[in-house]
Amino acid sequence: MKTLALLATALLAACSQQPKREAWAVVISIAPHANPKWSADEVVVTARTEDGAFGSKQVLATRLNCHVGDAVHGSARGLALTLDERACER
Repeated sequence: MKTLALLATALLAACSQQPKREAWAVVISIAPHANPKWSADEVVVTARTEDGAFGSKQVLATRLNCHVGDAVHGSARGLALTLDERACER
């Protein structure tokens, strides 16, 4: 168990030390928020880059302006993708 924790720590450190880069990603899913009691009017948009970085963001359903398969812009560090503030929003 200690080895697993050590490995996880090493992986997180390696990802955090990688440079931030601009990235284009493809929307792979648009789903209702996992907890509708908190955000019944929001959906979660998830996207992935060609090299495997992925991330998601919450968007008001009334402002949603993308579909599965659309390209969105963001920034990536390691395998963590942060979608732009205006990605998939009108």
